[in-house]
Amino acid sequence: MDSTRLSPALLLVLLAGACADPTGESATETSDATLSTSAATATTVTTAGTSSASAGSTGGDSDSDSDSTTATTTGASTSTSTTDATSTTDAETSTTGPEPELGPLRVDPQHPAWLSRDNYGPMFICGPGDPEGFLFRGALLGDGTRDGDQDALIAKLAPTGANAIYFQAVRSHGGDGDATHNPFLGNDPKNGLNPAVLDQWEGWLTALSDAGVVPFFFIYDDSADPWKTGAQVSAAEAEFVGQLVDRFADLPLLVWVVAEEYGEVLPPARVSGIAAVIREHDPVHPIGVHQNHGLGFDFAADPNIDEFAIQYNVGSAAELRAGVTQAFTAAAGAYNLNLSEAADWGSGATHRRKSWAVATAGAYVMVLGMDIASTPEADLEACGHLVDLFEATPEFVTMAPRDDLGLTPGSYVFAAPGDAYLVYASGSQSVGVGGLTPGSYALRWLDPATGAIVEAAADVAENQATWPKPAEFGDEVALAVVRQ
Repeated sequence: MDSTRLSPALLLVLLAGACADPTGESATETSDATLSTSAATATTVTTAGTSSASAGSTGGDSDSDSDSTTATTTGASTSTSTTDATSTTDAETSTTGPEPELGPLRVDPQHPAWLSRDNYGPMFICGPGDPEGFLFRGALLGDGTRDGDQDALIAKLAPTGANAIYFQAVRSHGGDGDATHNPFLGNDPKNGLNPAVLDQWEGWLTALSDAGVVPFFFIYDDSADPWKTGAQVSAAEAEFVGQLVDRFADLPLLVWVVAEEYGEVLPPARVSGIAAVIREHDPVHPIGVHQNHGLGFDFAADPNIDEFAIQYNVGSAAELRAGVTQAFTAAAGAYNLNLSEAADWGSGATHRRKSWAVATAGAYVMVLGMDIASTPEADLEACGHLVDLFEATPEFVTMAPRDDLGLTPGSYVFAAPGDAYLVYASGSQSVGVGGLTPGSYALRWLDPATGAIVEAAADVAENQATWPKPAEFGDEVALAVVRQ
């Protein structure tokens, strides 16, 4: 791969971000909520700020840089101490040496329903399912490159924690783009790939990957077919796909997707053939296929296809949850799910509720219409908060949707019963789960709207427990419960 090329505009933005106060302006607060089933509790309250884990190419999990306040209560006595998390982290770093290099994104070898990175662990994904024309934004220049706002979009997305983007390489020849929306010299497939265009793309994709954002790189838009070879992959198409994959296979973060709504123009045999070419040239990164509306995956038995990119156009969070749960059950852990397209998604609380409904049903989340440019930063940050709680709870790879274990009406429960739980609820003052094994549990509360975190410990004597949510939280709450 050629050396990384970042535009001056993007470098300035990223340098400015690096100099900013990572803790934000919110003051640390301490919740005085008591745990109804705990003999002793320890509560840590932190505020939202820079994401606690970065999946970019240069780092892994890290502690927050903000101070933390710890209050320990045993019986009637309470002691409170304040520690500087930065000092602890620096001390730990000095004794352990440099962090190990992170591996590329791949299918988790022990849990194929999920993706992971070496020296990082399981990765959760929530972010924009747009802009499909990302690579072609802006005026077309004489050499085939673009004068667009791609750097600005990356700079807006990077600090939010939302960690996905969705675009196609070929949007011409029947797709939704114009005749110039492709990487060919003179926009003609017979001429081969345009090196200047690939150079520009590499700069953007490298910046995304370095920021911890996973590009979902579709070869073809819906109905795009420059080759028109029916069920066969021609030599010319195989050469095109192979050269494209070779150019970007060294990126740390990447998911290949054969086509959007493949059934509009590509026969299944051709899709499998294209996936085989991708796998030949990139044996590491995941490969997915996007389908039209529905929950049945056409390529469950294809050894080269790892991800079902679901389109499911239903209106409510409850319908989305029911559908994704059905797809999760059908997958039986053999491939991963990405709810990559659902119409009329919404914003604010609606966006958050749908995202949590899907995530705790066992699928990654990509939001149709989240084009970054016009997306409220709060919506992008809500994805980041969700990602943070999942990745702080790596046991999620062993979980399944288990709303029957929820003691809070209307709550969404993702669980490995007795060991670990992720729960989302709204409109309730407490959260409870069943199926517990008596013992000690770590609790991590999240305000999905603000990103505020409260950590606590609870000793549980029975097979179920209910805890009051932190008083300072809003209407929504998410909770991770992990046995110690």
